[in-house]
Amino acid sequence: MSQPGQTKTKELKTITKQVITPSVLKEDKKKVQLMYIIKLFGGISERALITLLYEASQKGLNLDYKFNVIGNNVFSPMVKEDLTSLLYLGLIENDPTSKKLKLSNDGEEALEENQSVIDDNFKNQLNQILGEIKSKIVAIDEEYTLKLRSANRGYSRRRY
Repeated sequence: MSQPGQTKTKELKTITKQVITPSVLKEDKKKVQLMYIIKLFGGISERALITLLYEASQKGLNLDYKFNVIGNNVFSPMVKEDLTSLLYLGLIENDPTSKKLKLSNDGEEALEENQSVIDDNFKNQLNQILGEIKSKIVAIDEEYTLKLRSANRGYSRRRY
């Protein structure tokens, strides 16, 4: 109980975030590279994408992302933030059925407009690394798809 004459107050915390506009792609090479990688796969789970970026960075591809590894789990708050920004701008989307990230129509256009940001050296290095690790990334994606299917089957059985 509060004492007479005392009032309770709630503290309001404000967090500032930078306003994001599609023009950010002209200055942010990482986001364009991220969109390029998503386009290469046509659809990729977030976990597989982060693993791909981590493995590529271990093989010498510099993407300026920092990664944390706990056990077999790799995560990156920086990648997550860039993905959230791209989702917010409507440049990538989560496919409703497969739950995989893919480029939206606006994302396809934006990638075409900003194609010059991605240099040929990056593309060549990425293609070489993908040749080495693509099977691992596809396996992670398939595991994700199977987990989704089994979760959906379990859900539909419980409803009856």
